[in-house]
Amino acid sequence: MKYASLILLAFALSISCHSVQAQDYVITTKGDSITGHLKPLLYGLEKKVQVTGEDKKKAVYSMFQVRRYRLDDRIYEPVKGPDGYTFMRLEKAGYLSLYNYQLANQVTFEGSYLMRRDGKGMDVPNISFKKSMKNFLKDCPTVADRIDNGELNRKDLNDIIDAYNLCVEQHTVDHEAIVVKQATQSKSISAWDALENKVKEAADFDGKPNALEMIQEIKGKISRSEKIPNFLLDGLKSSLKDESFQPALEAALKELN
Repeated sequence: MKYASLILLAFALSISCHSVQAQDYVITTKGDSITGHLKPLLYGLEKKVQVTGEDKKKAVYSMFQVRRYRLDDRIYEPVKGPDGYTFMRLEKAGYLSLYNYQLANQVTFEGSYLMRRDGKGMDVPNISFKKSMKNFLKDCPTVADRIDNGELNRKDLNDIIDAYNLCVEQHTVDHEAIVVKQATQSKSISAWDALENKVKEAADFDGKPNALEMIQEIKGKISRSEKIPNFLLDGLKSSLKDESFQPALEAALKELN
């Protein structure tokens, strides 16, 4: 009796775990998440997904109403492929993603398609793989060169995707860092420009030529991201002791912190 109870408990747990893991869903273009039993309707020109809810009611969503759906732990998304839009199975996600799709008159997902986040896509070629892939990924020369010299070929498709996505990520980070740096430098130089104009407009005073020369040197160091020596700053402060220069000088010095 005890043994039978254990079997029933194990069976119940198995059913419970299965129901948790089998939470298939559809995400609509409106952002709604709909769970239930999914049945892809992959015949005809416009592919659809049928969802049967717990109340046994059925709802059918066209491909253009669906952002993605999950069935048996696999993700499917509408993608514009060689023959127009169709549901493709996501195999590898990233800036460059790999999908599998149904070839004409087939029910299995045997076609392979590459899609970049910028909207450009390409069938994974069997013939002219090197030439096609090198051209498609030419914005990352390091990856394109490895394909060109034979280091990476069709059997290394996953490695190619990883290398390309890493290349894009590094360039994006570098670009963002450069943009932030340039914006900071521009803001800093603007403050020094204002100080320079203030000095130029002032009546002649002892040290004016030296002050303008030091400001020019400081601006040059800012644009080259070089450290500004303290003696240069101290010399400038000494030359611009007059109260009329203090607000502009303090604003310029503040941009160096």
